[in-house]
This record gives sequence, structure tokens and C-alpha cells, in this order.
Amino acid sequence: MILTSKFYKPAYLGIAAGIFTCIYFFLFYWIDKKQFFNSNIYWGSFSILFLAFGLFLYFERQNAISFPFISGLRGLFFIFLLNSAFYNFFYYLMVNYYDSQLVDIQFNVIQEGLNSNAVLSNEEQQSAWKISKEELYSHVKAKTIFFSYVQGLPAGFLLSMLFAYIFKKD
Repeated sequence: MILTSKFYKPAYLGIAAGIFTCIYFFLFYWIDKKQFFNSNIYWGSFSILFLAFGLFLYFERQNAISFPFISGLRGLFFIFLLNSAFYNFFYYLMVNYYDSQLVDIQFNVIQEGLNSNAVLSNEEQQSAWKISKEELYSHVKAKTIFFSYVQGLPAGFLLSMLFAYIFKKD
């Protein structure tokens, strides 16, 4: 299959990055459910987003005489927007419909992290970070996941802006 430059448009790349991010997390869920909430695995998922960014930048810069900052920002942010939307929808489905025990696993992972954290050894500090299972269950509803998605958009915009600025071509 020959991939044309149409494939490397932001919508296709954002959808592909979102699907691969969901597969990535489902793979770790399948291996060990606790790994679904591992912070290293979460941050590792950004490599999929950066790959989509890189493909977009490579093909857009290659085919254009100039590649302005605004054009890059628009495309990169759209990729981030779609990737993040796919991940948040996937997370919502996993926690609410596919495996409702994931919230209990997430609660245990949070508790283990608090207990093993040397910085939060003071009981007052740890009590400030404690969360009850009821609070955690309320955080996996559609409106809070959507709000979390919206809260992540400014960071995605800044990340897109950074990439667009670094790789602009005048």
C-alpha cells in the first residue's frame, strides 16, 4: 500500500494516533491491569503523539516552500485534539463499561504511591492527598472526564505551539 501525502493530514494522523494510543493502553491492561495506571506507561504514550507530530511536520515541510507557524500550530493542535479525545473516550468506556473494577485498581495504585512516597512522609501531607473510593468513582463519570479533557487542551496547545515554532520554515 502506497501512502499518499493525503494520509498525513492532521485529521488522519490525529485519528490514527488516538487509535494507537487506545491499543497501547489496552495492551498494558491486558498484560496487567495495574499497568494501565502506571505513570511511566502514561508518559510513554506521548511517543505516539510525537510520532504523529513528526510525520505531519516532515510531510508538510517537505511539500511546501514555506511552512508558517500558524499553519503548523493549526495542524499540530488538531492532531492533539483528536488523539486526546480518543484516549478520554476510551478511558471512559474502559472504566464505566468494560471493567468497573479498574476504579478499585486505580484506588489501590494511588494508595501504594502515597505509602511509598518519601516526600509525603508527614501524616498531614499524606492526608491532604488521600482520596476516598467514592470521590474516585465520582471522577470517572462522563462530565468529569470531559472536563479533564478540556483542562488538558491548553497544555496541548502549548505543546503544539512549541513544535510549530521549532519546526517552522520561512
